Amino acid sequence: MFNSEEEKRKLSLAIVHYAYRNTVIEDYHSYGIKMDMNFYKKIYKIVHTKLANVKNFHRYVNLFDATGRKEDFENIIKLVPEEQHFKFMRYFADIMYMYKDQFGWEWEPAKLIDVNLDNKSYANFVLSGNFLESCKNGIILDDKTMCYINKDINNRIFSLLINGYFD
Repeated sequence: MFNSEEEKRKLSLAIVHYAYRNTVIEDYHSYGIKMDMNFYKKIYKIVHTKLANVKNFHRYVNLFDATGRKEDFENIIKLVPEEQHFKFMRYFADIMYMYKDQFGWEWEPAKLIDVNLDNKSYANFVLSGNFLESCKNGIILDDKTMCYINKDINNRIFSLLINGYFD
């Protein structure tokens, strides 16, 4: 389903919202907290867990045809290990909801950046740019900072997606 670069840009936005944006980060953002390395560690744990789900379930989501036929989903769920059915269904519902409703559609289109994991986790790579810089510098998490961070995280997730890291 997500074969074109444009579809992958939209999927990247869905993953950004799933793994980062629609987590507790929104609560912290609404309070305008001062970012620091303790905050980094807290968000890292969340993003690490969420991106593990992306890595685990992307291959199944990628098989889904946008027609939304019930039979297509039923065929895909048969491929998912039975003990992960519920977790997959939650993940699938979250990703497809955000993909279809185009969360972040007004954001600047994601740009491809170099991916160099150097034995880093996906979460480390995703948060190692503007987010980490903001934490190290004690920046207040306001709207301007959120926009600055969101753009970078979207570029990083898009680059992982385009380069097949979730496949």
